[in-house]
Amino acid sequence: LTTAEIITKLNDGHLDAAIAATPLVQEKIKERVLYFEPFVGYVPKNHRLHSKKKLDRSDLEINDILLLEDGHCFRDGVINICKSLKSNKAIDSFQLESGSFETLIKLSNEDLGMTLLPYLHTMDIKDSERKYLRHFAEPRPAREVSLLFHKSELKMQIIEALRNVIMGIVRGAIAFHNVQIISPVQQ
Repeated sequence: LTTAEIITKLNDGHLDAAIAATPLVQEKIKERVLYFEPFVGYVPKNHRLHSKKKLDRSDLEINDILLLEDGHCFRDGVINICKSLKSNKAIDSFQLESGSFETLIKLSNEDLGMTLLPYLHTMDIKDSERKYLRHFAEPRPAREVSLLFHKSELKMQIIEALRNVIMGIVRGAIAFHNVQIISPVQQ
């Protein structure tokens, strides 16, 4: 589901809880932060940034990054990283987009550009593709990921139990402290 679809379903009572990048600033939706997840570059062999050991936000050019389709909160976060840099303009050239990170990786492997991935997604990447991962210099750009639920709080015990399970699973996988949160809300 896209972020907009999640918000609609939560507001309509068709969904009890969801996980999304935050802050979303929705009047009827409450957000409970679960973790902060850094962005990681996926830079193929023939890309201009491949030789860099660590990426800097100033290295990024929006027209050189493969993006998720419109409606994905991760896409908006990537665009916001690039918009915050004065040297980048709006997306003004041919842009390849996909609905999945796997497809973005495949497109990158075909030398069609680089992409950014959420840190947790990189944990399952093939060993042969790990050499293309590039972390950012500190402070790392990161997204805030939260458990969302309707402000009526009708099912708080279930929501709190779900939050505790997620926190227990993710706690050992993500332990970053010096991060800079990038909003998923288009600026």
